[in-house]
Amino acid sequence: MSPDADSTIDDDEVARGLYRIYVVALEAEVMSTRKFVEKNPGYRPGQPCYFVDVTDLAVDLRFDQHMHGIKDNAFVRMYGAALRPDFTVDFPPLPFGVAVEKEAEFARSLRGEGCGVWAPVLDAPETSNVYVIRLDAAVLKNRRFRATNPAHVKGSPCVYVGATGTSPEARFANHKAGYKANYYARAYGEGLMPELFQHLNPMTQQRALATEIALAEELRQEGFAVWQN
Repeated sequence: MSPDADSTIDDDEVARGLYRIYVVALEAEVMSTRKFVEKNPGYRPGQPCYFVDVTDLAVDLRFDQHMHGIKDNAFVRMYGAALRPDFTVDFPPLPFGVAVEKEAEFARSLRGEGCGVWAPVLDAPETSNVYVIRLDAAVLKNRRFRATNPAHVKGSPCVYVGATGTSPEARFANHKAGYKANYYARAYGEGLMPELFQHLNPMTQQRALATEIALAEELRQEGFAVWQN
């Protein structure tokens, strides 16, 4: 896997549960790689280099996975020296979206100190998108959907919110064709609502997954009836 390679995402991969931020110290030789250098124009020679990410696994297990090429980041596999649990001892397990924001904040703070940093939320390719599908109001007859949206304001739209590594148009077509489809999107999907998401795209995979969760909650607060995996 190349240092900038990322797996594709889809709605069913939206992260759940609690996540920990972890930091890996990288060997100084990582600064010899073009991709890493490009993301760290403010690096000060002699400062340490780090990889910052989130995981729902035990952090030592996640580090071992990197080192053995399992869903790895190549910078960690090739240049990983050691975990730095002392950096994250004050970060409790957090919901995915919150953990990702903390990851970005912490990575920026390290860069502000002149360190070299790679954080997937900031530095992975921006090839992912969020999207919103308008659903036929008949979906409200579905008891499960209705129970998930007790604060729905009568007359407000019903929508499906997702994230994908393809274009929103292609993902909508896949839903309707039954390919990796969500039931509500396939059965009740009427079309995309680009006015709700177009300005947000594209973004990194992690940012898309976190944004999907945040966007769904924002729309619920506005009275929409929302399904988000």
